[in-house]
Amino acid sequence: MQLFHNRADWERWVAGLAGVSVRFHYNVPAEPSHYPCFGYAVMDSFEPGYEAESPRYLYAADVCSMAATLLGRVA
Repeated sequence: MQLFHNRADWERWVAGLAGVSVRFHYNVPAEPSHYPCFGYAVMDSFEPGYEAESPRYLYAADVCSMAATLLGRVA
């Protein structure tokens, strides 16, 4: 999981994903809607023998919601 402070952070991270080429604009995923946010990759299979990593983003509201859920279950 990576913390993105700005678009440059995101571009560096996404350039390293499997099946993505930012330089040639090949299979570039959608950019996060706002920063800061966390990003992590999941593996997508499109057809036999072809896989690519796709990003998922966690925003501050998502992290707060997860923390509230976890704290509610602990108590």
